[in-house]
Amino acid sequence: MISWLFNRTAKRFSGIDFMDLVPVAKVKHELGPDEGQVTLLIPRFTGPVWGKLIQPRLGEKKRFIRLPLESRGSLLWLNMDGKAKVGDLVSVFGENFENDQQDTAERLSGYLFNMWENKFIEFSNLP
Repeated sequence: MISWLFNRTAKRFSGIDFMDLVPVAKVKHELGPDEGQVTLLIPRFTGPVWGKLIQPRLGEKKRFIRLPLESRGSLLWLNMDGKAKVGDLVSVFGENFENDQQDTAERLSGYLFNMWENKFIEFSNLP
């Protein structure tokens, strides 16, 4: 109970249905050599000083940390268009990975929450 007072994340998501949130990408991506494979381009420096002074001056190979997503993550990333809700992404996931249906909504919610915590995505309708 007392930890809830100090946990701002718990307060922020309190009373919100996760399936109604709309995820939007915050980082750029590039498509890989395989069809539908996505690699996230995470800026090496993001702070107010280092992000503005050093990040633009880095070479093309060192400017971003490349994080490849596997097929499930790539499918979700490509379907995050700023209009699709998490519930819609669960449906798309179920259509494409029919053999992987166990606890789909909970697993995708956890995956997207972790992406939000790492600042790869944001939820456009989160107050």
